[in-house]
Amino acid sequence: MSDGSIDKKAGQVRRRRLLGGVGASGIAAAITVFGRSGPAAAVYNVACCHLAMAPTKTISQCLAASHYVWHCWHAGYVRCQCCEIKNSSGTYTASAYSCN
Repeated sequence: MSDGSIDKKAGQVRRRRLLGGVGASGIAAAITVFGRSGPAAAVYNVACCHLAMAPTKTISQCLAASHYVWHCWHAGYVRCQCCEIKNSSGTYTASAYSCN
């Protein structure tokens, strides 16, 4: 090998280490900012919504309360809106979903 190719490979290794360190730092920063996710609490699977509680509310009732909402696609083409209602202590108390 010539000295030029050794220098080039050494530069590539340094760049990989730098980018690897930036990636690890980025993940650590994201965990610090957003926290770690807890275990999934889904018990009721309706359409593509995986809910912690049986769906007993309408989607409008859920959206009017303190809630967590997300969307998903059922069977690849039906869009669903999923919603969990939480009380002031952060416990899920009710769920709702709607698919169109």
